[in-house]
Amino acid sequence: MGLQDIAEDLAARLGRSVAIDDLDSRLLAHTAHEEPVDQFRIDSIMLRRPRSENTVTRHARDFGIDTATGPVRIPASPRLGSFARLCVPVRCSGTLLGYLWLFDEPTPVPDDDLEPARAAAAAAGEVLFRERLLDDLRRASERELLRDILNPDDEVRRHAAARLVADHGIAPDARVLAAAVVIDHAATAPDSHAGTASPAGTVELDLALRRARQRLTPTRALGMATSATGGILLLMHPRLPRREALRAEAERIHADLATHLPASAVWVGLGPERPALREGAGSYREALETTRVARLVPSLGQTVFSDQLGVYGLLARLPLESLESSALPAGLRRLLAADRSGALVQTLETYLDLGGDPARTAARLVIHRTTLYYRLGRIVDLTGLDLRDGNDRLALHLGLKLRQMLSRGTPQAWGARQT
Repeated sequence: MGLQDIAEDLAARLGRSVAIDDLDSRLLAHTAHEEPVDQFRIDSIMLRRPRSENTVTRHARDFGIDTATGPVRIPASPRLGSFARLCVPVRCSGTLLGYLWLFDEPTPVPDDDLEPARAAAAAAGEVLFRERLLDDLRRASERELLRDILNPDDEVRRHAAARLVADHGIAPDARVLAAAVVIDHAATAPDSHAGTASPAGTVELDLALRRARQRLTPTRALGMATSATGGILLLMHPRLPRREALRAEAERIHADLATHLPASAVWVGLGPERPALREGAGSYREALETTRVARLVPSLGQTVFSDQLGVYGLLARLPLESLESSALPAGLRRLLAADRSGALVQTLETYLDLGGDPARTAARLVIHRTTLYYRLGRIVDLTGLDLRDGNDRLALHLGLKLRQMLSRGTPQAWGARQT
């Protein structure tokens, strides 16, 4: 017997409508309504959960429903616009799993009807407990598959792809794209060991990935929070969401986590779309590398596609941890040593970023063009390089970008394998 059957049976016995919610106020089962209903019940049915976060469930908790073992009468709340209710906690082996609700007006639920309500709640508890066990087993299987589809061994990846198609209903022609979520746990808890996730942070990430999977339907996705530096979301479908939708989802994940963690400590990197399931590992590697580069180059933002890295993607492949400032062009090192205010370096980088366009550079820096030409002359004198020469311009531009990455450091944790 399922939850809907339990609700229908109790409604028939008591002649009242019945609703069963989970702990997050999501409606799991409900019956037809003969009596008047309030707006919260309407929202629960139409939206599958109340429109407001200030729910009847939260109101009912003031009357002890979370610790009760039997029915609790909840008075009406004019502030919420809710009717009086009878709440029966849904438990199994003492574990609270949800709530069974009956309207307690216009006539109260008779005491003789409390025992059938208790029995129905107990039956619902057994159903929800079985579903929780099955969900735990399913998620454990998915985590195993996700690890295998990211395995460096090609044969392991092929086998995982075949299982996804045969046992999990993934289309054989599905394309794949990975999103890597990285959290700087040292920034979220300065006293903690660098790279170590807090239990709360891991739980919040797991919930954020679950919500993302639900929003991405019908695109199938596997998600997993890790105990190292973050988590992964692997999207699989013959037609993956458009770029704008992927960016919006990455920003939603970031926003979800930013309600519990500093926004500046969370990065979401999106790898390239690949044409076959077994190529998800490559997309994930690039997604993870994207988060590492984004951390080194704050101007890229907190949610970044791998194809947005530009020259930083190339520079990131260098052994940055072994490079020193001597790796920068000698002329640039002279400029950095002489430019105490930083105005000349800023001018040079802006000028090069804008393709050597004097008008746009002066406008961006909000300076007169005469001032710009004076500064460029000083830069030429200090560096000994010719800004009209393509090779000299390239050396300076790459040197400035490399300097930015070197100045941020390259913690080993950001290159760690998350699975």
